[in-house]
Order: sequence, then structure tokens, then C-alpha cells
Amino acid sequence: MPKVLAIDTDLCVGCERCALMCSFAKYKVYNPKRSAIATVKFEPGADAAVFCIQCGTCINACPTEALKRDTKLMAVVLDEEKCNGCGQCVPACPVGILRVDPIINKAIKCDHCLGDPACAKYCPQGALKFIDVDEAMSIRRILTAKGLTQAPSVSTSPPRKLWYKL
Repeated sequence: MPKVLAIDTDLCVGCERCALMCSFAKYKVYNPKRSAIATVKFEPGADAAVFCIQCGTCINACPTEALKRDTKLMAVVLDEEKCNGCGQCVPACPVGILRVDPIINKAIKCDHCLGDPACAKYCPQGALKFIDVDEAMSIRRILTAKGLTQAPSVSTSPPRKLWYKL
């Protein structure tokens, strides 16, 4: 069964070690700007890592066919030889994490470190996990339910009366 990255936002402390380890795994430098993962800080205690969900929308946006889905990993991988750094894949990313590396002028794309993601391996809180799809979908359902109950105004469903807003 394929594995995917998942995050437990209750455990993320926003330390950015995931971004540092990603950049080191890819380029041998500790630089979050050269990472395929980013930490978003909302307020103290409300941080979350944002990463590629491997949806594949970037594949069709790439004019040089540098992005392909690896059928074994089920991850979208970048062929740096074919990438010309045009950046057409960047606006196609629904998560907003795909970008062009400022040094080598090639796309920065998470490929799960070919099956051993450094971000999950070195997360000190265990917030990032590389897990089976079924387990990840369970986490996603929980996060979605939390989001809808904690911020009902962003829900796409019709407005509803909540007991604390009567």
C-alpha cells in the first residue's frame, strides 16, 4: 500500500526542523527557502507544516514534462534535467508549496525523499508521519471535522445556529 505524508497539527510546534532537514536532504544546506515543505505560523501554539499532497496538478502544467508520477512511490517526482525553471507549475499547486529554487533555478518538489522523507524522520514532536493512505485519511477526516467545528464560518454548508452563538 502506498504511503503519504500526514501531519498531526496538535503536535506541530513550528520549529521548522522539517524544512531544514528537507533542504539538507535535497541540497546539503540548511535553508528553509530551499525546502519542499514550509511551516505556517498563525499565532503562538498554532503552527502547521504545509507540504505537497501529491495531487499531480503540476504534471499537466509543466511544458517540459519534467514532472511525472512514480507509480511505485505514488509521488510526483521532478526530473531536474528536463526542468527549465519556467515556474508554470507554481500557480498550479493548490497547496501553494511548489516553488522555483532561487539558486539552481529548478522547481522544488517533494518526492517523499524516494520513500524515506527526512521531514518526518527528524520531526522532534512526531507531528509529521509517513504512513499508509488509510491511516492518513483517518487523520484527514479528524482534521476536517475539527476545522468545521472550530471555525464553522469557513464551512461551505449553509450557516447553522451553534449553541454558543445563540
